[in-house]
Amino acid sequence: MKLNTGKKAGVVIAVIVALTLSIMNQGAVRFFEVLEEKTLDMRFQFRGKINPGPETVIAAIDEKSIKELGRFPWPRSVWGRVVDRLTEDGAKVIVFDVFFTETENVESDDLFQQSIRRSGRVVLPVVFDLIGKYKETGFTDKKLDFMAPSAYRVIKNNDAPFSPISATMVLPTLVRFSAFAKSIAHINMISDRDGTLRWEMLAIDYQGEYYAPIGIQAARIYLDLKPEELSLDYSGAVRLGNIAIPTDEYGRMLINYRGPNNTFPMYAVSDILDRKTPPGTFKDKIVLIGATALGIYDLRVTPFSTHMAGIEKHASVVDNILRRDFIRQSETAVIVLIFLFALVLGIALPRLGAGAGVALFLCLFIGYLGFVYYLFAVQGIWFNLVYPASAILFGYTSLTAYRFFTEERRAREIRAMFSSYVSKRIVDELIRDPSKAKLGGDRKEITVLFSDIRGFTTFSEQHQPEEVVSLLNEYLGAMTNIVFEHEGTLDKFIGDAIMALWGAPVGQPDHAERACRCALAMIEKLKELQKKWANEGKYVIDIGIGINTGGMVVGNMGAEGKKMDYTVIGDNVNLGARLESLTRQYNSHIIISESTYAQVKNIVEAQELGSVTVKGKQRPVVIYNLLGLKKQ
Repeated sequence: MKLNTGKKAGVVIAVIVALTLSIMNQGAVRFFEVLEEKTLDMRFQFRGKINPGPETVIAAIDEKSIKELGRFPWPRSVWGRVVDRLTEDGAKVIVFDVFFTETENVESDDLFQQSIRRSGRVVLPVVFDLIGKYKETGFTDKKLDFMAPSAYRVIKNNDAPFSPISATMVLPTLVRFSAFAKSIAHINMISDRDGTLRWEMLAIDYQGEYYAPIGIQAARIYLDLKPEELSLDYSGAVRLGNIAIPTDEYGRMLINYRGPNNTFPMYAVSDILDRKTPPGTFKDKIVLIGATALGIYDLRVTPFSTHMAGIEKHASVVDNILRRDFIRQSETAVIVLIFLFALVLGIALPRLGAGAGVALFLCLFIGYLGFVYYLFAVQGIWFNLVYPASAILFGYTSLTAYRFFTEERRAREIRAMFSSYVSKRIVDELIRDPSKAKLGGDRKEITVLFSDIRGFTTFSEQHQPEEVVSLLNEYLGAMTNIVFEHEGTLDKFIGDAIMALWGAPVGQPDHAERACRCALAMIEKLKELQKKWANEGKYVIDIGIGINTGGMVVGNMGAEGKKMDYTVIGDNVNLGARLESLTRQYNSHIIISESTYAQVKNIVEAQELGSVTVKGKQRPVVIYNLLGLKKQ
């Protein structure tokens, strides 16, 4: 295959890879989406823990508290004491991730209600049914007036595309508690398809009103912002005063998790009630009250953990808002990068060796991983990793596979083409560097050798064909081995004649020397064969050899697709053949031309025979009788 064809094929393969991945990207292939989400989790893990701010702490319903206070759920009177204790210690916001949906008893409920009223800083939860499966289990599909004050008061850019999650029913906190709460907010969580919780729903639509999660309401109260300063912007944000929280088209925020379990300060509820926490522990703090005990089953799969308490997720949301270090998802230029990476590989790989190709692949792949991680860890941007990286991976593997199969086919073609002409070592070299086996004609300086049997026509007429063929095969086989031993190229057999050359298809700077050494070895081998044939009573043949060096056209010639031969043509080829015919006239075994002699005169013994004018040449040529090698 021609190199230009390989280059064009590389670009075509690159475009196919890029188009396929671009279509998959637009079609949101589930496998790739899940894989991208998993890479986001890995980015969190590589980044590691970020120390949260001091404002947010957790009052934990843990194993210790359950052991000391009894089986959960606890009486409302216990929660009333907890609210009183936190309020007394100076907590600025008290947030419950605990349900209070049914009446307990008048006395206990009264105590809790009075504690909420006295505190004036309590946020209570509601739970929305998003799929309509909890009918007749305490949920209602009615519009509840007491919830309205906690809904978003301000909606901005309501003509922008926006598809918030809608709820069919709600499980509210008892009205008697909600009426005295600072705010109510939802505690719903929806995991991604792989079960991992990565998003916080900042707006849930219920009965035409939008409700925020407890994390946002806790941050609003902590920042002393009025309800009117919390707005929902359909164009992709929730605005809390001068804080803009980025959201997707569903009104969700990516949670910038602070770290693994127990990243936030935790205090057992029992220790709070027993005043085991130092005074001022909760002063000016947002205190999130929720379960961490395994038996309560309020555990979630997050990028950092397979069993993180839900209350720790809420704590991360609050800290994200107060720190304003949100993660923004970006798909900008993903398609451009897919095409860029694929085309870079498609253009470069056909021009590079295997080692350089691997280096390019690793530089692109590792470089892009580093770039994406930098955007996440430093800039807070979730940039798509999977599709551009797939363009690098699939582009490289596709092009490498194509290259492997085409080069394997090319190697077979080269082996079939040259195995009858040259030695195995040269065939292997041609396979390693196919450019040395350039198809078509190419002018090079080459040394050509012609060898012919003297009187062969008379011999063949006087002997049986079987005897002629047997003797000829023995002779040609022995001479061919010598040509290969001297790394020559066997051009062809012309009846009983041998035509060989040096300097092509693989360049050999010492091509003239190799040809001369080969000719001398052929005469030595002939002498051995002559003795053998004489002893066997067979006909003894003799040969003449002509050698010439000069510019010749070399390449595969013939009818493409039908019959082609690797050969040389030109005046200097013809001169080599003429020199062989002169060996009879000068009673010599080996005659070389002046051009060959000029390149080997320092290593050979030769006798000048004079100048001759051969057919096809106007200028006389000085010829030499090659006698042997000079003694070193």
